[in-house]
Amino acid sequence: MSGTTVRERRTHAWSDTAIAELLDVVRCPVCAAGIVAEQRCPACGADFAGAVGRDLWLASRNAADALRTRQALLAQVPLTPVTAPAARPAAAGADASSDPAASGAAAVHPAGAGAGATVSATGGVGVGVGAPKASATVQSVLAVAGAALVAVAAVVFTFFNPDLTDPWPRAVIVGAIAAAFLGGSAFLARRHLRFSAEAIGALGIVFLALTITAALPLLPRDANGWVFAALATLAAGGALAVLGPRAGIRAWLWTGLLSLAFVPLLLALGAGSALATTAGCLASAAAAAALVALASRTGSGARRPLTAERAALTVVQFGFAVAALSTVWGTDAATAVPTAYLASATLVSIAAIAVASARHPAGRLWSGVAGAAMVGAVAVLPIAMTALGTGTWFAAFPVAAGLGLVSVGAVAPLHRVVARGALFTGAVGVVALIAAIPTLTAFLSVAGALAGPYADRMFLLPGSGAGLTVGIAALSLSLGSFAAITAPRGVASGAAAGPASVDRHGVGAHGAQSVRDAHAQVPGAPRTEAGATPTHSASLAGGSGSEAMPQPLGTRWLGFLGAWYAVLAFLTVLSLPGLEVWARVAIGLVAAVVAGAVVTTGLRDASAAVRMPLVAGAHAAVLFAAVLSWRDDDLTVWAGTAVVASIGVLALTVPRAGRFVHVGVAFGYALVVLATALARGGADPLVVVCLTTCAAGAVAIATTFARRIPSREWHAVLVVTAVPFAIGVLQVVFERSGWTALSTAVIFGLALTLVTTTRAGLGLVVRTLAAATLVPAIAVVTVCLGAQLLPMSGSPVVLPVIAAVVAGVLASADLIGAALRRRLPPEQAHAAGLAVEASALLTAAIAVALALVRTSAGLPTTLLVLVILGTGFAVTALTAPRRYAWPLAGAAFTGALWSAWGIVGVTGLEPYLLPPALGAAVVGALLTARGRRAVGLYAAGLAIAVVPVVLALALNGTDAAIPAFAADAVAPGRAAGLVGAAWALVAASVVVTRATAPRVRRLRVLRAPTLAVAVVAATAAAVQGVRWGTGLDPTPTDPGILAALAFGLLGAGAAASAARGLHRHAAEGTALARTRWLGAPAVLILAVATWPAIERDWFVIWTMWVVLLGLLTLMVLVAARGLRWPTGLPPVPFLFAVSFVTAVVAWSPRDLRVEWFSLPLGLFLLAAGALALRRPAAAPAPRLEAWPTGWTGSWPLLAPGLVTMLSASVAATYTDPRTWRAILVMAIALVAILVGATQRLAAPFLIGIVVLPIENVLAFMVQIGRGIDAMPWWITLSVVGAVLLIIAVGYERRAGDGTGLAARLRDLT
Repeated sequence: MSGTTVRERRTHAWSDTAIAELLDVVRCPVCAAGIVAEQRCPACGADFAGAVGRDLWLASRNAADALRTRQALLAQVPLTPVTAPAARPAAAGADASSDPAASGAAAVHPAGAGAGATVSATGGVGVGVGAPKASATVQSVLAVAGAALVAVAAVVFTFFNPDLTDPWPRAVIVGAIAAAFLGGSAFLARRHLRFSAEAIGALGIVFLALTITAALPLLPRDANGWVFAALATLAAGGALAVLGPRAGIRAWLWTGLLSLAFVPLLLALGAGSALATTAGCLASAAAAAALVALASRTGSGARRPLTAERAALTVVQFGFAVAALSTVWGTDAATAVPTAYLASATLVSIAAIAVASARHPAGRLWSGVAGAAMVGAVAVLPIAMTALGTGTWFAAFPVAAGLGLVSVGAVAPLHRVVARGALFTGAVGVVALIAAIPTLTAFLSVAGALAGPYADRMFLLPGSGAGLTVGIAALSLSLGSFAAITAPRGVASGAAAGPASVDRHGVGAHGAQSVRDAHAQVPGAPRTEAGATPTHSASLAGGSGSEAMPQPLGTRWLGFLGAWYAVLAFLTVLSLPGLEVWARVAIGLVAAVVAGAVVTTGLRDASAAVRMPLVAGAHAAVLFAAVLSWRDDDLTVWAGTAVVASIGVLALTVPRAGRFVHVGVAFGYALVVLATALARGGADPLVVVCLTTCAAGAVAIATTFARRIPSREWHAVLVVTAVPFAIGVLQVVFERSGWTALSTAVIFGLALTLVTTTRAGLGLVVRTLAAATLVPAIAVVTVCLGAQLLPMSGSPVVLPVIAAVVAGVLASADLIGAALRRRLPPEQAHAAGLAVEASALLTAAIAVALALVRTSAGLPTTLLVLVILGTGFAVTALTAPRRYAWPLAGAAFTGALWSAWGIVGVTGLEPYLLPPALGAAVVGALLTARGRRAVGLYAAGLAIAVVPVVLALALNGTDAAIPAFAADAVAPGRAAGLVGAAWALVAASVVVTRATAPRVRRLRVLRAPTLAVAVVAATAAAVQGVRWGTGLDPTPTDPGILAALAFGLLGAGAAASAARGLHRHAAEGTALARTRWLGAPAVLILAVATWPAIERDWFVIWTMWVVLLGLLTLMVLVAARGLRWPTGLPPVPFLFAVSFVTAVVAWSPRDLRVEWFSLPLGLFLLAAGALALRRPAAAPAPRLEAWPTGWTGSWPLLAPGLVTMLSASVAATYTDPRTWRAILVMAIALVAILVGATQRLAAPFLIGIVVLPIENVLAFMVQIGRGIDAMPWWITLSVVGAVLLIIAVGYERRAGDGTGLAARLRDLT
C-alpha cells in the first residue's frame, strides 16, 4: 500500500466534524453562537418548539447516519500498491484524459512531473508554488553541500580577504553574486530543477541580505541606516513575495513574507527610542498577523497550502509580542507616564492582536495569549503604586490578578470569538504565575510554623502577615467568582457548561469531540443501526424521555481550588506569630471539630470535591494545634488529650475502611504524651522508653483479646506498638538494664500471644513477624539480665547462653512446628515455624558478630560460641533434617578453626583459606564419585581456594592490601602458582574426559566448574603483568614487555584451553554451547598483561604495534570463521574494542602519528565487514555479538570501519595540521564516494560526502587561526562546491527518466 493511498484514506476529518455538528444539541444550529435553552436561542431568537424542532432533529440524525454509512463503505474499498509509471507529462495527461477518475487522480498526482509541478486538465505541466516533494535523493544532498561551500567561499573572499577593504568593490561584488544566484535559481526553476533552484535561490537571498549590509557604509553620514534598511527590506521582501510564486521558488516567498513583517520594527528602530521600539514590535506583530491571513487566503487557492510560511510568520509574531513586552520596561522616564501603565497598554495591544489572530493556524494558542494578556494588563497596575509596603504587595498583586480573571470571565461576547478553553487557560495561567509567590510564601510560613519547635519561622517581613492572608483570601474569592461567572446557564438537565469556543470549522469547545465524549459516557445509552449513540435534546426535539448529557468539568475545578485557597488562608492565620499560642491551639481545634461536624452531618451526601477542602483543613488544623502545643510545657499534656479526642472526631469524616489510620495516629500520639508526662515527672529516659513500651504492649495484648475491635484498628495498634519496642531494642546496644528486660519481656508476651492466638483477622504476615520476634526477644532479655546481675562484662557468659538457646531452638524445630500445627492453620503454622528458625539463625549470626567485635569476649569466647553453634547445627542435621544445617555446621567449625589459629598467632592467607576450601572441594568430589550431586559444593570450594588468592595477588603492595594476608614470598611466585594451578586444572579435566572407570566418569559433571576456576586462576598472569608494568614488582627482563608478553601468553594459553574445553563439552542448546564469550578472558589476559608495560622506547612501541596487528588479524579470522559456520570464538566487536585500547596504549607515547593506529584499525574492521557484505544473512535477526554474521547493508558493515579510519585523522587536522594528513583524508573520502557510487553502497558514498566538506572547513579554520594565507582554501572550497553543484544539477536533470547514476543511487544499500 502506497503512502499516498494511506493518507487519502485517513483524510475523513471533515466527516467526523460534520457528524459532531449535526448531533450538537448545545449550540444553536441557526446562528452557531447561542446556547439553546428551553427550545429557544437567546442569541438569534430561533424557536425550535413544536414539530419543526422534532423534524430538524430527525433530519440531522439521518444525515449523520448517512455519513457514517459512507465512511463504512470507504473503509471497505480495496487498496493495491500503485507504482507511478515513468511517463512523460504529456503522455500522462493524455492517458488521464480518457478516464474521468484517472484524470482526477492525475490532476492531483501527475506522473513524471517535477517536484512542485501541477498538471492541468489538458495534461500540461505547470509550475506551482508548492514545495518540492520530500525526497532523500542524492542530488538534494549534493546541492545543499555545494551551495553551502560556495557561500562560505564567497563570504571568505569578500569579507576576510586583506586585499579587498574598499566598501564599493565589496558591495558591487556581493551584489553581482546575489544577482547571479537569483538569476540562476530562476533559470533552474524554469527548467524544472526544483531542488537545485531552491538551494541556489536561498543562497541568492543570503547574498541579497549581505548586499544591503555592504551598502550601509556607502550612505551619507546624516542618513539613518535603520530607515534605509527598512526601505530596502520592504522593496526586497515585496519583490521576493511577488516573484516567488511566479518563479515557483518557495524560498523567495517564505523570505519575502518574513522580511515584510520586520519592516515596521526596522522603521521604529530608526527613531532611537525604547517606546518607539515597543510600538514597532507591536506593529510588526500586527503586520505578521495580517500576512498570516493573506497567506491563508493565497494558499487556499494554490495546489499546496502555505503551511511553512504561516508557521514562520506565527513564530515571528510571537517573537514580536515577546520583544514588545520586554522593551516596554526600558522606556524613557521623560515620557511622564509610569512604566506600569505603558506595560498595561502594551498587554492590551497584545491581547487585541491575539484576538485578531484567533482564527489563524495557532488560534488556540493566540486565544490563550489573549487571556494571559488581559489578566496581565490588570495585574501590572499595582507596580505604579511605589509607596506600598511589602505586606501590601502580597495583597495588591493577587487582588489585581483576581480582578483581571473575573473580567475575562465576564466578557461573554469575547468567548464566541476566541477559543474559550484556551482563553481561560491563559488567564488562569497568569493568575497561577502571580499567585505562585504568595502561595509559596504561605506554604513556607505554614511549614515554618510547623517546623519551629519553639518559635514561628515566618518567611515574611514584619507586618506582612495580614497582607499575605488578604492576598490568599482574594485568590480564593476570585477563583470562586470566576467559576460562578463561567458556569453554564440555561442548559437543560446539566448540559455542557458555558458557550463553546469556535474553531475554524465553527465547532465549539463542547461540539465535535466534547459531544461524542459526553454521549459515550451516558450509561445505558441506546445505539443506532450504524453503531453510534443517538443524541437526545430537550432543547431541539423536545418530547419526553430525553436523557440529560453529563455536565463536563469546565471551570468548576477553579471553584474547588478557591476552597483550597480558603483553607490555606485559614492556616496562614494560625501561623501568625502575633496570636498567643493557646489561642491558636484553641482556634485550630475548635475549627477542626466544627469542620468535622459539618462534613459528617450537613455534607454527608456531598461530592468528594466539596468535602475534601474541609476534611483536609480540619486535619491540618489539628496538626497545627499538636505542633503548637509543644511550645508551652503547660499546654502539652492537656492539649495532647484534646488532640487525641479531635482525631477521634476527624475519624468520622473518612470512610470506615480508612479510620484505622486515625486510630494508629491517636494511639501513637497518646503514647508520646504519656512519655512526655513521665519525662517531665522526673523519670530517667531509659525508664520512660521502657514504661512506654510496657504500656503499648499491655494495650496491644488487651486489644488482641478484645475481639470486638475491628481487625484494621487492631493492626494499627500493633504497628504503633512496634515503634517503642524497636527504640528499646536499639537502646540495648548502648545501655542494658532490668528495665529493658522488663519491656522486652512484655513484648515477648505480646509476640507469644500473637503467635498462639486463634482470633480471626490475624494475617499470615503479622503472625510470622510475631514468631520471628520470639527468639530475638529471649536473647535481648538474656543480655539485659546479664548486664543487670553480673558484676563484670556479661559477654563471656551471655553469648554462649544465647548460642545454646539458638542451638536448642533449632534442634527442636520439628517439635515447635508440631505444636503450632495443633492450634493454627497449616499454612500459618508452617510460616511461623520458618520464622522461628530464621530468627534463631539471625540471632546466631548476631551472637557471633558480638563475640568478634566485643573486646570483652575475645577469641576464646568466639571459639566457644562457634563450637556450640556448630554442635547445634550438627544435631539439627541429624534430628530435624534441614538442608542448611550441614553447611552452617561446616562454617561454624571453620570459624572455630580460624579462632584457634588466631589464638596461637598463625598469619597469612593460605592457612586460613586453603584447608576449608580444598576440604569442601574434596568432599564434593568424593560425593560426586559416589553418585551424589555435589557440584555446587565442589565449585564453591575451588572458587574460594582461588579467587581470594588472585585478589590478594592484585592488592599486595598497594594501599588496599590487608597486612594479615600479605604474601610472605615474592609475588611472582604466587602468580606462577596460580597459573600452574590453572594448567593443572585443565590437565585434570582432560584426564577425567579420557578416563573409563565408572567412578571417574561420574566426575565429568565437575569439568565445567573446574575449567571455570582454571580461567580465573589464569588471570593471575594479567595481574602479574600489571604489577610488573606499574613497578610493584621488579621485572625479570629489560624491557619488561618481554616478560609481561611471555607470562601473558602462558596465562592466555591456559584460559584459552579451558574455554575450548568448556565449549566442546557443553551440552547442545545450553548457554555454554551458544555463547561466544568463553574465549574473551584469554584475549584480555594477554592484552592487560602487556598494556602497563608501555614506555617511550621504540622497541616497546613496535612490539605493542605488533600485538595490535595480531589482535586485528585474529579479529578478521574470527569474522571469516563466523561467516562459514557457528563458532565459539570471541565476538568481533569485543576483539575490536580490545584492539582499540591496545592502539591507544601504543599511541600514548606520541612518538608515532595517529594514522599508524587508526588506519590499521579501520582497514581491518572494514575488511571484516566487507567479508559479510555479499553474503546472505546467516541469522534470522542481527545481533551485535554476532557481527558481521547476520548483518546486511553497507551501514552496519562498512560504516564502522570507515568512521574509525577517518575520524582520528579528521580530528587531528585541527589539533595537529599536516598537509599530507589533509590530502590523505580527502583521498579516502573521494575513494569512498567513488566506491559507493559504483557499487551502490550508501554508507561509503554519504560518509565521503560528509567528510569532504568537514575536512575542508577544519583545514580552513586551522589556516585562519594560524595566520596563513586563506587563498588556497577558499579556492578549494569554491572548486569543490562548484563541482558538487554541477553534479547535483546533472543528477536532477537525469532523474526524470530514471537513468544515470542518480536513479541507481536511490537504491543504495
